[in-house]
Amino acid sequence: MSEGRPGAARRLERLGERMREATPPATLQEHLEGRARLIAAVEEMRRPSARLARLARPAALGLSFAVAAAAAVLLFLRVRATPAPAAAIAWHVENGAPSTQGYVSVPPTASSARLVFDDGSDVTMAPGSRGRVAATTPVGAELVLEQGRARVHVQHRDRTKWLVDAGPFAVKVTGTEFFVAWAADAETLDVWMTSGKVEVTGPVLGDALSLATGQHLRARLKDGAVQIDAAPAPPGAEVGAINPPPTTPAPDSTLPPTPALPLAPAPSLAPALAPAPALSLTPALPSSSWSRLVTAGQYARVVHEADAEGVPHALATRSLADLRALGDAARYAGNPALARRAYAMLRGRFPSSGDARTAAFLIGRIAEEQDHSGAEASRWYDAYLSEAPGGAYAGDALGRKMVIVTRSQGRDAARPLAARYLRQFPGGPYAAAARDLSP
Repeated sequence: MSEGRPGAARRLERLGERMREATPPATLQEHLEGRARLIAAVEEMRRPSARLARLARPAALGLSFAVAAAAAVLLFLRVRATPAPAAAIAWHVENGAPSTQGYVSVPPTASSARLVFDDGSDVTMAPGSRGRVAATTPVGAELVLEQGRARVHVQHRDRTKWLVDAGPFAVKVTGTEFFVAWAADAETLDVWMTSGKVEVTGPVLGDALSLATGQHLRARLKDGAVQIDAAPAPPGAEVGAINPPPTTPAPDSTLPPTPALPLAPAPSLAPALAPAPALSLTPALPSSSWSRLVTAGQYARVVHEADAEGVPHALATRSLADLRALGDAARYAGNPALARRAYAMLRGRFPSSGDARTAAFLIGRIAEEQDHSGAEASRWYDAYLSEAPGGAYAGDALGRKMVIVTRSQGRDAARPLAARYLRQFPGGPYAAAARDLSP
């Protein structure tokens, strides 16, 4: 092998000579250009940063793409791993149908209506009662009892959160069963506990009151009286059905004479009937106690006694409470003309009373619900808002007027009312409709 190496070297030398002989000699210009290229290459090699930068650019682009791809994958996985938000509890009405904004009105002569929620809860409203489902969430609902009586059964679940509003009072529930009654005319709340616990807040109660199984609460706004005892639930209010004589239908006040103010199709907001507070439903009450007769649901009897006495005489001589009761009884008995006369006389004879202001709202309800006159209803809602801007029905009057204007004049005309409603009642029952109208 060592002897072959010199022979191979000699052959390479001869090959090189043959190549040089075949290659023409370089000119001076070619020599200078080659030298320049060599110098440039050497300088380039002395600057590793530029070279590395060129090499790094493709790598950086590749890394950026890899990072972006990884982020996209993580985001995709996170989106897939994040559960969809829980849906609000759905509900429907048995033996009835809710109207606009979730209102439920049970005629005095009808059987009870049952609101069934898909979380296992249910609410049974007695004849003559009115209320609405103000809102639902994945863990509960907010109910408003405008007038009358209801049996409330809430299915207990994790984080259950239910609220029942009755007049200015609120009953907080996490899972229980009870009866609640609100008599707007007497401004009286009753709560009868069947099982579980609730917490009641509101005026005259001071701190929140906790009620447990077997307890009964009565709170009266007019005299500030609060009573807790073991009185049983009202007759006919057995679990599963509430079909006693129509619950107390007395509304807050009555209506006014026909002013010239705007109107709106009112949801079932007008006070309906007041609960029959653990009393006999058909007591033989004296003719002078029309308020008690209305509370017992005896509307026809009140109207009959007024006719027997002479309506003009009764309107001119009866007390404020009796005028209000006559207006309420006539309204629930389907005699809107007599109800309007009674409410108007109440406003004329007792113009400075709170009931006179409430009468403006109630006549608007009559115009909207029974006369189907949106313009007249709006005028009375305006009258109420002018006389009682901070009254108990201010939100309902403004919300109903907004709905009426939307239907009669269009969305653009209703937008100022929607903006006003959201400023004054951002959490009210018409807030969603107002937000829908907002630009």
